[in-house]
Amino acid sequence: MRLVSTKVYVIVGVITFLVLVGAFILGLMSADKMREVISEQFNQQQLVIAQGAASDIEDKFRFIQNELHTLNLSPSIQYLEVSWPNRMQITMDTVRDLGVVEIGFLNAAGSQLNQLTADNRSSVKKVDFANLGWLSWIRDPSHLNKFLLEQVGADLRSSPDDNAYLLIAMPTYQVSVDESHPVASRQFAGTLYFLLDPSAFVKNFVQNIRSGQTGYAWVIDGRGFFLYHPEEEFIGKNAFEVRRKRSHFTISFSEINEIQREKMLAGREGASWYWSGWHRGIEQKMKKFIAFAPIHLKGDNEQLIWSLAVVAPQAEVEGVIHEVYLRQFLLQGGIIILILMAGGVIIFYESRWSAALEMEVQRKTAALKKSTDELEKSEKLYKSLVESAEDSILTVDIHKEIVSINRFGAKFFGYTPRGIIGKSLAAILPGSANVTLGHQIDDVFQTQTGRRVFLEVVLGGKEYHLNINLTPIIEGEQVVSVLLIAHDVTMARKMEEQLYFTEKLASLGQLAAGVAHEINNPLAIILGYTDMLLEKTEADSKQYKILQTIERQGNNCKRIVENLMTFARAPEEVQHDTDVNRNIEMVLEVVRNTLFTRKIEYQLELEERLPRVNGDAAQLQQVFLNLITNAVKAMPEGGRLTIATRSLKNGAEVQILFIDTGVGIKKEHLPKIYDPFFTTRKVGEGTGLGLSVSYGIITKFGGSINCVSKAQEEVGKEESGSTFTITLPAAQNNKGESTV
Repeated sequence: MRLVSTKVYVIVGVITFLVLVGAFILGLMSADKMREVISEQFNQQQLVIAQGAASDIEDKFRFIQNELHTLNLSPSIQYLEVSWPNRMQITMDTVRDLGVVEIGFLNAAGSQLNQLTADNRSSVKKVDFANLGWLSWIRDPSHLNKFLLEQVGADLRSSPDDNAYLLIAMPTYQVSVDESHPVASRQFAGTLYFLLDPSAFVKNFVQNIRSGQTGYAWVIDGRGFFLYHPEEEFIGKNAFEVRRKRSHFTISFSEINEIQREKMLAGREGASWYWSGWHRGIEQKMKKFIAFAPIHLKGDNEQLIWSLAVVAPQAEVEGVIHEVYLRQFLLQGGIIILILMAGGVIIFYESRWSAALEMEVQRKTAALKKSTDELEKSEKLYKSLVESAEDSILTVDIHKEIVSINRFGAKFFGYTPRGIIGKSLAAILPGSANVTLGHQIDDVFQTQTGRRVFLEVVLGGKEYHLNINLTPIIEGEQVVSVLLIAHDVTMARKMEEQLYFTEKLASLGQLAAGVAHEINNPLAIILGYTDMLLEKTEADSKQYKILQTIERQGNNCKRIVENLMTFARAPEEVQHDTDVNRNIEMVLEVVRNTLFTRKIEYQLELEERLPRVNGDAAQLQQVFLNLITNAVKAMPEGGRLTIATRSLKNGAEVQILFIDTGVGIKKEHLPKIYDPFFTTRKVGEGTGLGLSVSYGIITKFGGSINCVSKAQEEVGKEESGSTFTITLPAAQNNKGESTV
């Protein structure tokens, strides 16, 4: 009897220990998952707040536009009657609290300005606004009843250094009638405008926003400047610089700068997190959750995009998580206590087995039923957590067939939960990803140990990066199935690649500075001697033209080096108009001998009287030279190169085509050809920057560049080759007509 009791004690003790360890591990796992779920829900709530506030701002902006339109229909304004200050006063009383600081009417000649300011002061001024830039848009008859948006200073002039106000204006025509003007003349009378203070405008909607206990909201404009922030010293400052200047800690603001640059200024909405150095008077490094939504202010000449963000420190969310976790811990503690009590009851009644066998059986049955009920509750809670997770969670058997999967996972692979059960991994994972994952699953079954694997998969034509954790599910001494938890890290990988290329471009800029110094010295000597030879050579001789070509290409080399130095910063340059046909002919003068030696026939199909285009001649020649050089390298055995130009859309655009009969570009490489440093050539044959630089130049001048290609190994007996098509807007003269 004593031996039996000892065995029972040992068995019960081991079971109790395993249950405690399992409950502890399950508590940690569920706590981590709960933390992720609650954090995501909190950020989604912030996103709803941001979307609502952004919508309110857009609605009030449309209200201001409606008030401007209503005032513009008043005869007092159209005919500038004596009562114009009273009529403006009525409207000012309506819009003053929304940030409108001035209502004004500028006559058709731009020489007289009738103003009413927010402090109810009216005045009539003689001005000289005849050549004001935005007035040309207002005076266009086709813009009747349309709104103009313009960022201006207090004097109504546009200046990049002082665009603190938003001008909302409409052309005014004499279309209304009253007793003094019974017949409408329908003549252009001038311009009616509101001058809006953006900071005062958005403050009405965001200053009282609270997320959690201490969270707040801020707004930036399309330039990245704060329109509103609880820290008043931030307002009107560059959001990318003011944080760094304010911070007393060594903090990287790369996360918030990336969010602002890539998402907020691009007009996107979403939720994320970043590191901050302060919050409402507390200065320390802290993690903040952020949700952001765009604000679209629409005019008929352009659309402005601001962005509204709602932020809160992670510590507030952690408080909620702690409260939920405490309730869960108490629940699990209760279950453990019940299990311990049941074990104690078993041991107690085992010692009195002979005296009360029937009572012991009844009490064990009751205790077992109670434990089963608690276990079912725990299982339901665990299942709820798994189904709520935003990761793909599934189990597969030894044949790699899916035994179970959560709703998120089934949707991720394009199936319903019922429709995917029983399918093999080969059916849902294409290509090499299935082979790699299959080998890992086999290893888990053999070694009974878990592992982690990173996979690149293509689902529905879209590429995903998955971080998959494989855990064996053991029954007895055998692995009966494998648990897979797949987390989508695609966005994280893309951000890593972007940071990598950014660092690479920065290194290239440093290298270019040294190279430019070394190259410019011999170039200066070449250009100097060329200039001396030009002075000594007759202007009508062949040698004189050759020397001019040497001088022109030497200057092009200097500009190319300068462009390389500023490649990573993409500086703004003054655009000029240039002759595309002439630039092509000048490039061909340089490469004509190369084409001949490489046995390449070239054909020019240049349209006569082709409109001039916006762009710098030297930079466009660089693009043409890059495309011709690429075509030559694509035809190592010789071939045919066709260069054609033509005008489109009645001369509004110019199209340039470079058509070669080379080896072509594979389909999988076409989407990447404009990426910096991407190249299929061997080391030493190219850097992968040519097409990237060309793409940047063309897009800078408002154009586009596209490629259609047939690779030699893909078309068989058909003719392979590539066609690069460049489209550029034609240059406009003062009358809005294309120049030739």
